[in-house]
Amino acid sequence: MIRHIAFFSTIDPNNLDAIEAGLWVLKDNPHAVRFSVSRNLNLDEIPGPHPDFVVMADIENEDELAAYKAHPLYAESIRLVRPLRDIRVAADLLVNDD
Repeated sequence: MIRHIAFFSTIDPNNLDAIEAGLWVLKDNPHAVRFSVSRNLNLDEIPGPHPDFVVMADIENEDELAAYKAHPLYAESIRLVRPLRDIRVAADLLVNDD
């Protein structure tokens, strides 16, 4: 299983709801086994950049991850979110759900 995790920060805090709505578009992408969008609670006291959102999608394998990213809902989410976001950082991790 691959866990695709993406962190997003906003340019303008007034856009938090719009970014969240744009990220939730991905929930109907059929290539994700599990999907969530969460707002960062910002409880970390260590100075530095902190993302506003974390997106996690569990995907069966690399072919399904490629299909997830090629799906029209992925493009739609990018269209909605990219103009409003500042930083996006992503990671793809192998996870064992035993």
